Amino acid sequence: MTEQTTQVVLFDDGLSRFGPLSDLRASFEQRLGALTCLERARIVLGRVDAIYPLEHLQAVCTERHGASGIGVSKLPAGGGDVILINGTLDSLEDAATLGSSAVRTAGDGRLAIARLPRRDAERILECPAQWERTLSTAQRAPLAHGHLVGTPWDLLNRLERSLPADIALLSRSGEWGDRSTTGVYRFGHHALFMDPTAKVLPGAVIDTTDGPVLLAAGAVIRPGAVVTGPVAVLDHATIIDRAQVKARSVIGPWSKMGGEIGSVVVQGYSNKAHDGHLGDAIVGEWVNIGAGTCNSNLLNTYSEVSTRLDAAGNTERTGRAFYGGVIGDHAKVAILVALNTGSTVGTGAMIAVARPPTFVHRFAWMTPERTQSYRFGRFEETLRAAMQRRGLSPGIAYLARLRDLHAAHGSSVTGA
Repeated sequence: MTEQTTQVVLFDDGLSRFGPLSDLRASFEQRLGALTCLERARIVLGRVDAIYPLEHLQAVCTERHGASGIGVSKLPAGGGDVILINGTLDSLEDAATLGSSAVRTAGDGRLAIARLPRRDAERILECPAQWERTLSTAQRAPLAHGHLVGTPWDLLNRLERSLPADIALLSRSGEWGDRSTTGVYRFGHHALFMDPTAKVLPGAVIDTTDGPVLLAAGAVIRPGAVVTGPVAVLDHATIIDRAQVKARSVIGPWSKMGGEIGSVVVQGYSNKAHDGHLGDAIVGEWVNIGAGTCNSNLLNTYSEVSTRLDAAGNTERTGRAFYGGVIGDHAKVAILVALNTGSTVGTGAMIAVARPPTFVHRFAWMTPERTQSYRFGRFEETLRAAMQRRGLSPGIAYLARLRDLHAAHGSSVTGA
């Protein structure tokens, strides 16, 4: 008898909140450290058979992942057990010891990871947020490793652990090693992991005293840049000349970062190529930050930072003295802008005022003369121009999702 293959399924239970960062990506596509849960599962478990995003992201996820053979909101044919993984889980160490009909839960009772018979998995996937109602017999235990990331500030809290762990995962396969050249000032007892195609140019400084530094395929650190680990510079990302990249930073694929950066996670395809400070912040894709623009990540009173993630949401406490905020996908920030502590910048916003409000609505067009809604046609032209620079273009479902977001949020801009 042939042994039935265990299927690996990632799901979004809709209980984590990332504000505009969730507009275009599911929880398992969020960079929760150097890796997304989707990327992490492929490394640790060797496969992902299906993904279950929230309903409003099904078309986008199908467009993004369907061609790779991943089932979207549907289990592939076959029997055997199913490993269910919450998309906000930032470690898969528990997967190695997960027996049949076993469930691991977070401290708040959310389902984190489970290995179940197919029929039980299918019932849970109908409404994973209420998994306990559909599963009465299972070996339940709390997570031994990892954490379900609930908010952007929760993500930042976890970077001290999640980032070095992800660097270890990324570097365990392939020919990684310290390939820095003559003229690079290199010190510290942690490792410098470099893909064979990555480059550190003469005059750069790499400090691994407090954590490792990883440079993925095609990554470049230019002359005069100072990088202090733990830091991950992912595929084809560039650290600009004389940049200062501080600890607990992730520079996502095809991004360019300059100036002063610290405790920042960049999803990918975003640019901050000039001087200016960015700290304790999460940045989406296709963001551009102009020369001299800075964000504040600490109040003058040294008190706890409060923030608001959504227009309809309440202001909430972050539990952090250092919190810069989030910048949604396709946001553009002009030169010499000062972003307030704990700012939320919505998807598609265009900011060209010196001191914007702490909460910037999705598709806000902000100039010294007035704040109005960014006309979608004009927004799409800019989006296409930015993506074309990387040889890419938006998909039909992706644009449809953006149009829906604009229709839902664009009218609220002038009432901010």
